[in-house]
Amino acid sequence: MKEIRSLVVVSLVAFGCLIAAHAQDTREQAIGKMRKVEPTEMDRGYQKTAPLAQRLVDDELTKHPDVILMAIHAGAPKYDIIASNFGRIGKLADDDDLRCIRTGKKNLEVDKTGTHYDVEFLLNDEAGNVIGAVGVVVNADEIAKDMSARTRNAAVLFGPA
Repeated sequence: MKEIRSLVVVSLVAFGCLIAAHAQDTREQAIGKMRKVEPTEMDRGYQKTAPLAQRLVDDELTKHPDVILMAIHAGAPKYDIIASNFGRIGKLADDDDLRCIRTGKKNLEVDKTGTHYDVEFLLNDEAGNVIGAVGVVVNADEIAKDMSARTRNAAVLFGPA
C-alpha cells in the first residue's frame, strides 16, 4: 500500500510540475495558437453544411466550459471536419482521428506544450454505428490546479471524500 501511495504522490507532483508553469488558455487564445492548415489538408470537394452537427458542438461547449476546442469528423470515407468552434470546416481527418474511427479506441494525449489534453473518441448514431469521431481539447493545468487545491497532503487521498 505504501508503494501505491508513493506512486500516486510522485505522479501528482510530476504532473503538477509539468504543467504548473503554463497559463490556462481561453478558447480564443487556443484558437489563435493553432497552426495554419495547408491547402493539401483540405477536402477540395467539400461543399456541405452540417447545422445539427454544429448545434451539437455549440451545445456541448455551453455545457462544458472547461472544453476549449471541439470538432466533429464525419462523412465516410474522408471524415472531414463538419463542425467545430475553430473553423477548418472541410479539413480532412488526421491520422489520429482516423485511427480512432478505424480501431474504435480513444486517442488520449497531452499536447507538446504540456498545457492541453487532446482526446478523440467515436461518434456513434442511436443504433451504435460508428459515424465519425469527436476531438476535444481541455486545459490540463486547470485540472491539476483543481486537484492540488483539494489535496492537502498524500494521506488525505486515502481518507474520506
